Amino acid sequence: MKKFNENENVAVLTTKFVLIENEPITHIYHYEEDGMWEFASDRELKESDYKVVSLDEIVMIDPSVLEVADLKLGSYAHRKDKNSDWRIGNL
Repeated sequence: MKKFNENENVAVLTTKFVLIENEPITHIYHYEEDGMWEFASDRELKESDYKVVSLDEIVMIDPSVLEVADLKLGSYAHRKDKNSDWRIGNL
């Protein structure tokens, strides 16, 4: 199984919808500018919706994110729902 190159304690972005409301992660972004990861659902976001957690916490919430752990900088992964395959693209 794949694993992230980053330390499991590295800070990543998610949303209150993933963290608190248990919405599935359907969007993953790996930003080229700073190497930051973002894990989000389909919900439209405001700045106040973001939360900072550890990468390990995201993997515990949804281990299927490991399928795209090798996502390159400047790329994103998207899926329709938790049972769909990830589709990869460039930011």
